Amino acid sequence: MWRRGLVLCVLAIAVAGARAQRASSVGLDLSGTWVEWQVLSEFATLPLVGEVVRTSTVTMRVTLDQVGDALDVRWTYCASEIDNGSAIASTLIPEAFLASLGEVRTVARLDLGVSPVRFAQPWTTEARGCRLEDPETDPLPTSLDDPRVIDQDGDGKPGLTVQVSALGLVEGEVYVVQRVRTRLTGTVISADRIEGLVEWTTEQVTLAASNPVFLGTIPSRPDPVLENSAFVLVRIDPAWTCAEIVDRRTELLFGGL
Repeated sequence: MWRRGLVLCVLAIAVAGARAQRASSVGLDLSGTWVEWQVLSEFATLPLVGEVVRTSTVTMRVTLDQVGDALDVRWTYCASEIDNGSAIASTLIPEAFLASLGEVRTVARLDLGVSPVRFAQPWTTEARGCRLEDPETDPLPTSLDDPRVIDQDGDGKPGLTVQVSALGLVEGEVYVVQRVRTRLTGTVISADRIEGLVEWTTEQVTLAASNPVFLGTIPSRPDPVLENSAFVLVRIDPAWTCAEIVDRRTELLFGGL
């Protein structure tokens, strides 16, 4: 429920336009520790179900270092939850999967010449479960014999392990490689809050599965309505762990509104 609340929270601001307290560039310093939530909407075709709206909610611990209009952005993953839009199928991203992704880094920009200040984080590409010479364009591995496949999460299985179930009766693991690309554009609401929209693409290849039932690829495509994929950044105490962030997400997300 709170996942859709995040989208609605961002949409309300985007539609309403000006809000009472928008950040100006005067004395603005965004350096510090933040939590970021992304809600990513897509259409997926599930066996026995058909096309559904699938929602992924990603929680990240982010460090921002501001120099002028540039932001050095570094993040690690705390949680990733997938709502398949149907009780028939479930997907669980293990902690080992997230921990193995390590730190991701990019440089974002602020448009300090407008009010409110605008935030733009360029396309960032992550190749997961494999090593690609060019993560942007190299095709993903499609077989276990491809030397580019790695056991990234260290569980003795190729690629990254995802836990899946169907009909509440059949459970198993799938071993995948992925390419995820995101671009963020938004508004600096205050020195403690940034909100906006996410453009994103994803590719996934299932290399193997513990149960042949799960070997098939699930066709999916990002929701073409950009406003249905959104992000919120909220400043937090640097001492907070991922567990504290997840426990306090409702308070953090809506407490400043």
